[in-house]
Amino acid sequence: MKGTRFGRYELVRKIAAGGMAEVFLARQWGEGGFFRDVVIKRLFRHLAEHPRTLEMFQIEAKLLAELSHPNIPQVYELGREQGTWYIAMEWVDGHTVTDCVRVAGRQGMAIPHNVAIGIVLQLCEALHHAHERRDRAGKPLRIVHRDVTPENVMVTRDGVVKLMDFGVAATAARRDTDAGTVKGTFSYMAPEQVRGRPLDKRADVFALGVILYELTTGTRLFRGSDVQVMTQIVEQDAPPPSTRVPDFSPELEAIVMRALVRDRAHRVPSAAHLAAALEEYCVRAAISAGPRALARFVGQVFPYERERDQTLGLVPEATDTTAQEVAPPSENLPEGGGWEVFVPHEALRHEALDVTVDDPTIHHELDLLAPPEDEPTTSDGEGPHTLPPEALDRLLAEEEISLEPHVPPDPVVLLERRRPSEPPNEYVRALERRLDEEE
Repeated sequence: MKGTRFGRYELVRKIAAGGMAEVFLARQWGEGGFFRDVVIKRLFRHLAEHPRTLEMFQIEAKLLAELSHPNIPQVYELGREQGTWYIAMEWVDGHTVTDCVRVAGRQGMAIPHNVAIGIVLQLCEALHHAHERRDRAGKPLRIVHRDVTPENVMVTRDGVVKLMDFGVAATAARRDTDAGTVKGTFSYMAPEQVRGRPLDKRADVFALGVILYELTTGTRLFRGSDVQVMTQIVEQDAPPPSTRVPDFSPELEAIVMRALVRDRAHRVPSAAHLAAALEEYCVRAAISAGPRALARFVGQVFPYERERDQTLGLVPEATDTTAQEVAPPSENLPEGGGWEVFVPHEALRHEALDVTVDDPTIHHELDLLAPPEDEPTTSDGEGPHTLPPEALDRLLAEEEISLEPHVPPDPVVLLERRRPSEPPNEYVRALERRLDEEE
């Protein structure tokens, strides 16, 4: 498929196919060597002549054009080429939540609660934006996604969550989404959606509750055939998460159960309210659920980088001289990926904590502290990135910096791990002596 032309795009490979369209990773080329990766969602040719299907496809593009949010893919173009319609949109370099759960399960890993909450928090932001959006005339669009499922949620390696596929979204901009139309995935439908009643944003809140329930318990909420699943949704209350995970947090359980109330009049009223409740829980429980937590998890589940293409690189090939001056980050790291952390605290002044750095998201920060192996050192064994004691004293005096113990938190100095074949660093010795004298 690589190199296949489609209008002004180059189709690189086929990603997926559904009931209405097929999806391709494509490349858009411009003048002066400009290019960017995009997604081409191409309507099947036989459906291009079907008025209602074509209208749904076009409305999806128009809705996405009205939405502008970091957790929703951006649309670039709606066009027609080679006898069919297509949508050009943002390429999301990531994995679906479904894939994350499956691959993590094969590795014996469960989805951490902070990751599950982080995913749902970003979904709440995306849905709140869509629910409250107005068109250019100031009229509410009244968008209801109707298909919020793990398969339609992607997480990038940077920990950014993207809500995909607004193809079956209900909206005031389309007249064929009246009561009686049942669209979506049964296991994530709200009771009123199963019954074919008019929907509002609370239907998507119910779907968020199902996702949060399943990610935090590691089990499917509704099981069985389509008829059995619909019966459970309409007639039975969801079992509390603690019935499946004995030590489940009571506070988090209350939030989940309120999102799953069958009567929408008593359900969490909006995605914004659900996000607020989860954020308060994270603060009280001291849980970190931001993008960095998600990025760490994705890096552990999918420990690989994207395929490299030397022909598309922007940085020119390095010469021997530049290679010595700017080494790749992986070459800057000490053997074993470890660091010694020296903590100038009374209880730990003579102890070194050996910390293994296995988080790829912070390697670039540590690279700033580690001198490349091929850079020369001074005669006293100090590398180009170390600061001698007398220079440190001058710096502290000029900047009026105090190292008194009352300054919170205690200063932490990261030092390059000393290899067995290297002599002790004189700066470390001098620093230890000075700290001992201060005692």
